[in-house]
Amino acid sequence: MLNKLLGLDPSQEIDKWDLAFRGGSLIGLLLIVAAISFAIFLYRGEQLVTNRRRITMIALQGAALLTLILVLMQPYARIKMSKESKSSMIVMLDTSRSMSIEDPRTSAEDVEEASKVLGKRALDAPALGSDDARNLQQELGSARRIDLARAALANEDMKLLDQLEENYELRFFTFDSQLRGEDPRATPESAPGADPESASLPVAEGTSSQIGNAIEDAVDRFSGQPLAGAVVISDFAWVEGKDPVEVARRLKERRVPLYTVPVGLPAPPDIHVRGVIAPEVVFKGDRVPLRVKIESRGFAGKAVQLYFRVNEDEKESKQVTLKDGVQFEEFMFIPEEESGTLELSFEINLQEGEISEVNNSTSHNVRILDEKIKVLYIEGMPRWEFRYLRWVLLRDPRLQVQFLMTQGDPALAASSPLHIGRFPEDPKVALQYDLIILGDVASSYFNAAQTQLIEKLVRERGGSLLMLAGPMAAPSTYRDNPIGDLLPINIGTGGTFNPGINVSPEVTEDGQKSLATSLSLAPDVSARIWRNVKFMSLPQIAGAKSGATTLLRLPKTNEVDADYPLVAWHRYGTGKSLFVATEDLWRMRLEVGDRFHARFWGQTIQFLTLSRLLGANKQISIETDRSSYSAGDQVRVFANVLTESFEPVERESYEVVLEEKDNPDSSTTIEMTAVESTPGLYTGSYLASKDGNFEVSTQPEDADISNTAEFSISTVEIEDRETSMQPEVARQAAEISGGRQLSLAGLGNFLPAFLQRKPLIASSRSRGNFGIHPCGLSSSSPSRAPSGSCGARTTSYKIESNHSPTDQTHGRRTRQQYRRQTAASPPGGAKVVQYPWSFPAHSMAHRPPRR
Repeated sequence: MLNKLLGLDPSQEIDKWDLAFRGGSLIGLLLIVAAISFAIFLYRGEQLVTNRRRITMIALQGAALLTLILVLMQPYARIKMSKESKSSMIVMLDTSRSMSIEDPRTSAEDVEEASKVLGKRALDAPALGSDDARNLQQELGSARRIDLARAALANEDMKLLDQLEENYELRFFTFDSQLRGEDPRATPESAPGADPESASLPVAEGTSSQIGNAIEDAVDRFSGQPLAGAVVISDFAWVEGKDPVEVARRLKERRVPLYTVPVGLPAPPDIHVRGVIAPEVVFKGDRVPLRVKIESRGFAGKAVQLYFRVNEDEKESKQVTLKDGVQFEEFMFIPEEESGTLELSFEINLQEGEISEVNNSTSHNVRILDEKIKVLYIEGMPRWEFRYLRWVLLRDPRLQVQFLMTQGDPALAASSPLHIGRFPEDPKVALQYDLIILGDVASSYFNAAQTQLIEKLVRERGGSLLMLAGPMAAPSTYRDNPIGDLLPINIGTGGTFNPGINVSPEVTEDGQKSLATSLSLAPDVSARIWRNVKFMSLPQIAGAKSGATTLLRLPKTNEVDADYPLVAWHRYGTGKSLFVATEDLWRMRLEVGDRFHARFWGQTIQFLTLSRLLGANKQISIETDRSSYSAGDQVRVFANVLTESFEPVERESYEVVLEEKDNPDSSTTIEMTAVESTPGLYTGSYLASKDGNFEVSTQPEDADISNTAEFSISTVEIEDRETSMQPEVARQAAEISGGRQLSLAGLGNFLPAFLQRKPLIASSRSRGNFGIHPCGLSSSSPSRAPSGSCGARTTSYKIESNHSPTDQTHGRRTRQQYRRQTAASPPGGAKVVQYPWSFPAHSMAHRPPRR
C-alpha cells in the first residue's frame, strides 16, 4: 500500500518508516497547541450557542487550523529500503605466445596437478606413485599452458565459475599486448568439434605479455562500481609494459585484491644462446675474440655442439658442457676479407626435453676495415704509465703512432721517424690524426693556433682527444683554455690528493657495458684486476660535466657525494673526448703481465677512433647504440648535426630515415628530440620488430654531408626469450594487493571459500511527500505528481557490502551514494525526470532541499 501510494520501487523491501515535518516536530507541536488554544479562546465566550454547538465549532476551527499547519509544515515519510545486489569480479586469461608452451612434466607432483585440472583424476584422489605418474604422463602428453587454464575454468568438479557467479557478477577478459573483453571459456576455432557459430577465441599467439597494463586497464573500466577483485591466470612471464607488482601496489590503495594463478613450470629445461660479446668493427688480420653467452637449465653436465657460422657458412664448432646458469664460450676469429660486413652466428641444436628452439641461436654483425689508426702521443716528463703505454701502442699493428716529447732529448725527432719535434701548425698535417693522447703537458706549451687546431680536429673533423692526467700540469693548467672545454670533466683549483692506499677504481654500470673498461667476461676477474690499481695520486676536479659518461670512479663513502670520475668521456662536436684521472693504470700488470693493461688501452683507442674511420666526421653523424638487436628491443639512434662552419644546429627535433636494406619501400621516419645538455645532439628510438638488416640515414637533401648507421634485428621475439613461469611475480602481485596466490588444481576448493561473501545490500532512504499540499491533496509519487514543484520527491541511496570478517576492508571501498531527483511534469503534460548523479566522498545521507 505504501509502495503504491508513494510510487516506490516494488523490487525493494521497506525496512522501516516514520513521519517527519520540514520545520521540525517541536515547531509543529507548538503550532498545534497554539491552534487548539486559539479555537477554544475564540468560542469559549459565545453565550448564544449551546455547549454541544460550541464544542463542534471549536473542533471544526481546530481542524481547519491543523490542516493549515500540515500544509505549512509539509509532512513527509522517511523510508529505509534495501535490495540485494552483486559486486563484480574480474577474470583474466593470458593469451600471449608463452602460454602455448608445452611444459615437459616429469615430477609426480606436476603430472598429478595437470591430471586433476584436465579431469583425468578426481580432485580428492590420493597422491600418485612414481610408476603411476609415468603411466599417466604418457596418457596426458604435453598439455599447453593455455589448455590447462581453460580446463581449470571449465572443470565440472571444481565448478569454479559457477561458485563465483553465486556471489559476483563475473567480467571476463583475455590479454596479451592488448586487453579484450572475451570469455576465456569460448572455444577456439581450431579446436576439434568447435561450434563455428559460437564465440571464437584466438589461440595463444600474442607477441607480448603486458600483464601490468592489462590489469590496470581492466580495473579502470569498472571505476566507481563495486569491485571485489581480479583473478589473473597467466605464466607471469612479464616482458613489456607496466610492472605488475607496481600496478598491484596501486590497486591496494583502491582496495582491489589480485588473486593470481600461475600456470606452467618455473624452470622448464631450456638452452638460451643470449648474445655475443665482440667488437662491432675489426681490422683485416685482427685476432678477434668472440665470447658467446649461454644460459641453460635442466641440462647440467650435458655435452652439446656449439656451431659458429660466418655468413651462414659453417666456420667452426666446439663441444660445450652445459652448466645450470650462465656460461661463456670463446672463439678466435681472424677476418681475411678486405672490407665489408660479416654476419657471425652461433647456434645449438634443439635438445631432447627442450620446449623451444627459437632462442637457441644468436648473431652479431662486424664491419671490416683495412686502414691504420693515426695516433699522436704528446707527453712531458717520461713516467711509468708512458713507458708501458708506449710499448702497447707500438705493438698494435692497427696503429700508426708518433710521439712528441715536450721534455727530454730534443734529438729524438731527428733520429727516429716515430718522433716529431713540435706540434704541427699546418692544418693538413695536424688534422690527419685520428687521436691525440695528451699527457702531463702544460697548456702554455701550445700557442693559440695549435690550440685551435686541436679543438677543430675534435669538433669538426671527428677526431678524438684523450687526456692522461698528471701531477704537474694536466688538467689544472687547462682550466681557462679551449682544450679544457673539450674535456668531459670540470677542472678543479689545482693540486693533487691521495684517496688512500687501499682505494681502487670501481666500474660503474655504464662501464660494465663498455668494451673499454670491461676487462674480462667474469665480473670477479675484472674487479680483481682493477683492485691492483692502488696508491693513486689524483688531480682535484669538480666532477663530470652534464651529459658525460663515467666508466670508472672512486668508491663512494655515501650516496650524497658526487662521483669522482677516474675515466669519463663525452661527445664534442663530431668527435669524442676522454679523460683518465690516474697515471697508475700500469699497476694492473701486477701478477698478470700486460694482458689487461694492453686490452684496456687497445679497446679505449678503438672506441674513440672508429666513428672517424667509419666516415662519421661529416656535418651530420649518425650512430646507434649497438649493431645487433633482438625483436622487442629499443634501438637508440643518435645524430650530431652541425652547420657548414661546424657549429651545432639547435632546433627542437631532427628527423632521420629508417630503411630495410634492399627494400626501399620499407622506409619510415624517426623523429629525434634534442639533448638539452649537448647542443647539436639529437636522440630517438625505434622498437625492433621485424628481423633483417637496416640502415639509418638523413633525408635525401642532407645525404652528401652525412653518414649512415647500420644494424640488424634477430628473429627471437621478445615473448620467446623467457619461457619460464614466474611464480615470484605472481606471489608479490597478490600479496601486495591484499589477495592470494592460488594453484590451478586448488581453485575449486580454496578460491570460493576464501572469497565467500554475503551479497551487497543496496540501502536507500526515501523521503516521500504526502498528505495535504498547497496544490491539493496528493502523494508525491512521480507518476501522479501535480504540475509545478509540489510533487518533488528526493531519494538518497547508499550501497553497502556485507563481507565475511576476512574481507571487511573491501566493504569500505564499495560504499557509494547517489541522489536522484524526480521533477514534476511541467505544464503541457510532458514528464521531466532528472538524475543528477554524484558520488560524495564521505556523507552517506542528504537532507532534501527545503521548499
